[in-house]
Amino acid sequence: MEPEDESRVLVVVVNRKRDLQLAREQGWYRVPLRHLPAQLSADYLAFYQTAVFGPEERWAVRYYAPVLRYRLATRRDLLPDEPDHPRADERYYRIELGPLAELPLPVPAAKLRRVTFIATSFGQLRRASDVRELWHPLEDQQNLGDDLWGAGLAGKSIK
Repeated sequence: MEPEDESRVLVVVVNRKRDLQLAREQGWYRVPLRHLPAQLSADYLAFYQTAVFGPEERWAVRYYAPVLRYRLATRRDLLPDEPDHPRADERYYRIELGPLAELPLPVPAAKLRRVTFIATSFGQLRRASDVRELWHPLEDQQNLGDDLWGAGLAGKSIK
């Protein structure tokens, strides 16, 4: 079943190939409590892939997945193969997901490269031709300029 245009989407950053693999194979994504976006609740997660994905897939949103539920867990619980990680005892939201699907057309970032979180709708995700078109600025932030975006969090233009 195709997502409805009104469905809420949270675009999240994937800066490690393993994180996309975990989303695809184990059906979850993690968000540290200390970096929660203003709007965590969503019907779908969409994944913004960073430079680590190489020239063919970097700096674009290509995949999305339905959100099934949210759970709290420590990083140690989520990634038991990293027991000595400096943030092993920090708490995270484990966002459990349905199967990943590929967007018919990826949404590239022509100028913006640094993304944190973007709250948008599936219709906007489907229609966007650039990542900058996903952000819906809050009315009181509309005059702050193009450098502030992503659910109230910062993104910078790279020229």
